[in-house]
Amino acid sequence: MIGGLAMTAIGQLSRVAGAQSARPMVLFLGDQESEQSKLWRTRWEPLFLASQAYKKVDYRVVYPATNALLLKPESWPADLRWILDAFLLSQVGVQAGHVTPRFFLVQNKQITFSTSGNSGWRETMWPTIMDVTGTTN
Repeated sequence: MIGGLAMTAIGQLSRVAGAQSARPMVLFLGDQESEQSKLWRTRWEPLFLASQAYKKVDYRVVYPATNALLLKPESWPADLRWILDAFLLSQVGVQAGHVTPRFFLVQNKQITFSTSGNSGWRETMWPTIMDVTGTTN
């Protein structure tokens, strides 16, 4: 299932993460060539940034110029590379790693959920974020 993925099998790698606050983190992964990533950034990201849920999470973005750079460690901030490593070891990472936009929810230094696509954001990630943050918008 590519749309939604609980990434519990990679818990061991997740534990080696660098320092992270107790707040959940939402990571947006996209590239500047992807029309779907551009659509998310113009349609859905502004709504997310204006939400109450946004105020309760740390929001990070990995947005390289091309899809070819998407999964290259040098495109990722050093403190987030553990997420890339864990993702590339997952079945979804191997099979659909270049599918964008992709979203990760990180809690307690573990990837707890990942999904891709604008419908994945709207139908699964957004409701999950609202649930985790206890917000309605």
